Formats: sequence, structure tokens, C-alpha cells
Amino acid sequence: MASVLKSYESNVPIIMPSHVPPTIDMNLSSEVRVGELITSSHSEVWSMLKFLCGMKGLIINPDSLEYIKVHEDGVRFRGTDVKFTKCHLFSDPVVKNDLEVISIENEDAYKIIDFMRLKFCDASNLDPISVKDSFISKICSTGKKEIFAVSLLSREDLTDFDYSDTMVKFIAQKMLESDSGVHRPLIHKGSPSRRIPKLEVIERTVTPLREVVYKSTRRVKFYGRKKRDNIIKTYCRNNPSI
Repeated sequence: MASVLKSYESNVPIIMPSHVPPTIDMNLSSEVRVGELITSSHSEVWSMLKFLCGMKGLIINPDSLEYIKVHEDGVRFRGTDVKFTKCHLFSDPVVKNDLEVISIENEDAYKIIDFMRLKFCDASNLDPISVKDSFISKICSTGKKEIFAVSLLSREDLTDFDYSDTMVKFIAQKMLESDSGVHRPLIHKGSPSRRIPKLEVIERTVTPLREVVYKSTRRVKFYGRKKRDNIIKTYCRNNPSI
């Protein structure tokens, strides 16, 4: 999201390697206003900023790209060359360049999001659950029946049943059963027993977190994770209405 925010605020053209929004689990520390939208969701802020950048004619490529090469004075993709005097380079696996490599972060780390559907119960009022003593970092709802769980795993974990979507489902069901934010209706009228939350796994997404950190040059400024976070924090602090 930081790259689109930088483009919009600085009014500079942007080449977007991917037109896919940030993952659903990412949120700002507080709500901001973007146009008529008030939200803390990275995905929603990104979508609105992308629309606004498009309206201003700042987005150079209309769809996602499989390969981008950054030179000292230009960017090349799909046979197109874009010259620049200054380039703000944000990390993306499809972007190649000749910059000096400083380090590689999160070499063997993956963010896993398991999307599940809740049966019998209502999770509309569920607050995010932080899961202790588990590989799952949090469990959230996005509606009455929509649940997702976030995990951070290694490559080896990805093929281990102990970290599978089935195990995520079992752990999440147990957490939901004891959470007051889940409405559990009676099994039938007059019954002393209530429904037990049951989950069905819909989809699992795997996002590699590996990132190459480059050394900036006079004309190409690289934005690592800390600089990207600082852009978002600064703009959100100074611009509650972006």
C-alpha cells in the first residue's frame, strides 16, 4: 500500500507490478478517511487510492506484470521503456535491478490465511482472537459466517499435517466455542444445549514473505519494510483525511 500512497500524495507516476490488493488481515492502527471512505483496512484504502491514482492518470500499466527491470535511468517492461530522473523502488519479487544486495529478510517465512465458513452460529460480533501457544497468530470474522485465520509458517511446515488447514479448523472451532462474541443458538426451542460452532475450510492462501534489501543509489531510492511502514504511519498521523 505504501507505494500507491506515495504516488498519490507526491503526485508521481507509478508502475504497479501487481493489481492485487493487500491481504485481508492487514489493518491500520486507526481509521482514516480516503475520499468518502472511512476505514482501517489496508485493502480498502489501497483500492480507493488506486482508483484515485487512476483518475489522476498516474498509473502507467493497466494490469499486473510478470517482469520489470529497473536500470539506473529507466524502467523496462513488456517492451516499454520509461525514463526517470528519480525512482522510488518498492520491494516486489517480479522487479529485477542491478542494485547492490544488502541482505535477504524472511528467507523461509510464509504468511498463511485459511478462509472458513461457519455453520449453525453467528460470528458478526466476534473481535479478533489472539491465539496463545499455537502456530496460529489470530482468528477474525468478516461477517456472520465468514472466518479467517492467519499463520506464519516455514517451508517445511507447509507440508506438515500438524500445520494444515484441517488443524487450523479444529483449533479455530475450539476457540470460537468459548468466545462470547459468537452467538450460539439453542439446538431447539426449550433445549438447555446450544449449537457447537462448526467450520468448513473454503480456501488457503500462501504468501512468501522473503524480501531482498537493496542499497539505494543517487537516482534509485529503495524502500525497505521499515521505510514503507514509516510512510503509512506518517501519512495516517498527519492526514486522518487522506
